[in-house]
Amino acid sequence: MLDERIAELKSQIAELLRGGVPVAARADGSRVVTEEPDASGNVIRLVLSELRKEVPYDSCSVQELRGERLVIIGGVGFADLDVILGETFDINNIDIPNGEVLYRRRPLIVGDTEQYRAFRRGLHVGAGIHSWLGVPLLHEGQVYGMLGLDKAEPDYYNGRHQETALAFAGLVASALARDSADATESSA
Repeated sequence: MLDERIAELKSQIAELLRGGVPVAARADGSRVVTEEPDASGNVIRLVLSELRKEVPYDSCSVQELRGERLVIIGGVGFADLDVILGETFDINNIDIPNGEVLYRRRPLIVGDTEQYRAFRRGLHVGAGIHSWLGVPLLHEGQVYGMLGLDKAEPDYYNGRHQETALAFAGLVASALARDSADATESSA
């Protein structure tokens, strides 16, 4: 079932990235045409929408790796996404688990975020995050960033959530890899 869902999403993403009519999926599975020309943004929204059906989250951020920092480039479930877009995290900061996800190149479940000081200050204050799942964005052996899934319920995420989220994260990573390749070609 998951493989079929991923295959269908790959087909929809290919359509988006070809520059065809941007398509998104509604909760009932029907397609809706959007006016937005940003293919990567549409890919991110589509994948996060489908991911939420399989791995419930209260909020989810897409964090792109840029040097030694992760930059929030998208997300779902935030009161004001514009406030957090562009926020950065040092991957070597031991107060957050993000760097561990990148260095280990595999998902990481944090059942109680209290163990990380960063969840008690800054952007996270008042967010009510108790469970966190970090998932690397991997494509052809390269790390492009990570997804950060948040849940108010403690000890929410499990191994099945990890594996499922990793499959969806690969789709986002593919879109970021394409953007990276396009940027490299444009600068050459």
